[in-house]
Amino acid sequence: MDKEKQHDEADDSWVIKYFDNVGNSGDMINLGIGEPDFDMFEPLKDEAERVIRRGLNKYTMTAGIVELREAIAETYSRRWGVDIGPDNVVVTPGASSALFMSLASIIRPGDWVVIPTPSFPSFKALTQILGGRVVEVGPLPESDFQLDVGGVRSTLGEKRAAVILNSPTNPTGSVIDERAFSEVVDLCRKSGAYLISDEVYERFVYGVEYTSAAKYWGEYDRIVIVNSFSKTLAMTGWRLGYMIVPKHLKARVIKLQAYINACPPSVAQYVALYALRSSEVQKMIDEKVSEYWRRRDTLHKALNAHGVSTHLPKGGIYLFPRIPLPIDSETFCNRLAKEARVITIPGKVFGKGGEGHFRITLSASPEKLLEAAEKIAAFVERTRPK
Repeated sequence: MDKEKQHDEADDSWVIKYFDNVGNSGDMINLGIGEPDFDMFEPLKDEAERVIRRGLNKYTMTAGIVELREAIAETYSRRWGVDIGPDNVVVTPGASSALFMSLASIIRPGDWVVIPTPSFPSFKALTQILGGRVVEVGPLPESDFQLDVGGVRSTLGEKRAAVILNSPTNPTGSVIDERAFSEVVDLCRKSGAYLISDEVYERFVYGVEYTSAAKYWGEYDRIVIVNSFSKTLAMTGWRLGYMIVPKHLKARVIKLQAYINACPPSVAQYVALYALRSSEVQKMIDEKVSEYWRRRDTLHKALNAHGVSTHLPKGGIYLFPRIPLPIDSETFCNRLAKEARVITIPGKVFGKGGEGHFRITLSASPEKLLEAAEKIAAFVERTRPK
């Protein structure tokens, strides 16, 4: 077994291992899995019950109910001043499914996909599962993980089928600014590569301007947007996401959806529709985002005060501290879990530029986050070479 294969299998095992830890962490502080710790909003629970009682529990259209697709299209069109219609929207069982179908409808075996890193592990894994080849582009050095547009430019060529952007980024929380986003769109246009934009954390932005790929919808016809209701509505287990695709790609995506998923979950779709139409629910989302903003500041200050250096993310629900010990990230996280009872995720699973760091989710109370920071600091002090 070659070294590259060994590395990939190790990464995959970490992803599976940490998902298996959900709900099974006992007395540990679990800051591993990236999902909100707050419960689904009460108005959405009430709506789910109403939908079930109305008997809306059957299959829906393959692309999802028309009303939800119209609401998604209208939301994007209004916000970004573009013409996105319901025929561009496909509702999916989670953003993971949308990401898979995006790649499966675009790449062929041997095609290259450019992935700025550190990045969500699924980008690389799904590309390889589909027979594609990955080009990893590291962040700009000493830039707090800002996108290296020059690195993307140097990797694009005739066999580059797609570039995957994620903003805010998992795991670093970086937000791609308008200038960099525009440059990547222009690079994709010149090379003919698709741009897949993962915008799952779009609502979790802290004090900076956010740019969506939708801004460039009318300028380039090879843009695919992937998004989800999981994080903003705290309904990760309901598995509901969506993708916005150019019309020439729609038939391929629908064919995949029909054979893989049949359709998205019915009740979840009506709940999401209610959320998009409800000003009360939108206000609740804003309040939760503000809470995450405060948690970000609290944990960032505490870790840095304890000598665990971490940049201040502009978005997302994570911190990505540097490991202040001469050990690799997998060893660090294994020992941190065993000896300090704090679960985090090693930076190595996020690809190039991730090693030497570890990811912490902000999905815990400020008190738990401060306790975790103290435990991490104590572990580092005990473990530091004398």
